[in-house]
Amino acid sequence: MKQPLIISVSIIINALLFLLIHQLVTNEMVALPRLESINWIDFIQLEQQTRVDEEKKPRPDEPPPPEETPPLPKIAQPDVPKPKQVTPDLSMPNINVPLAIDGVPYLGDYLKSSPSAIPSTSGITTNVVPTTRIEPVYPPRALRAGIEGMVTVEFTIMTDGSVSNIEVVKGEPPGIFDRAVIEAVSRWKFATEIVNGQPVEKRARQDIKFTLIK
Repeated sequence: MKQPLIISVSIIINALLFLLIHQLVTNEMVALPRLESINWIDFIQLEQQTRVDEEKKPRPDEPPPPEETPPLPKIAQPDVPKPKQVTPDLSMPNINVPLAIDGVPYLGDYLKSSPSAIPSTSGITTNVVPTTRIEPVYPPRALRAGIEGMVTVEFTIMTDGSVSNIEVVKGEPPGIFDRAVIEAVSRWKFATEIVNGQPVEKRARQDIKFTLIK
């Protein structure tokens, strides 16, 4: 009697346990997909909402394009007249300068009125022609100023033909041409004068003119 009762109670308890376990398993299987579906839907909705929010955000205004710089106005250059070059009118004498034997410009001339010497009553011979003649140089100051003139000199012709004791008798203008004449005449040479077979000294005078060739 007791044994069948125990078996019946055991069967009932096992059946209840089976139903309980089956119910628990079924609830777990049903609840899990639902939870995942809810989470997935929430994720999709959240992502869509994020995109919508981003689209609704105001975009920063683009900077306006830079304005074109207007071209600078052309500045008219003033028409400055060029200064006229004034050429000074320097009236210089027309000088035709022959060269002396030693290459020094010859600008003096002495009187050659006669090819032979002319003795004077005072014992002074004039216009003696030298065998070696150094021409006087025109003084630069007189040349620039266009001054002409004449110098008369006396000198002694030595026995060897050299010149000594030069003296300026007259200079026109005074002091302008004297030094040039003395320097030139001191280098002249003359033929030796022979008297009674002996060389003798003699006094000579010479007029030297300074003229500009025009």
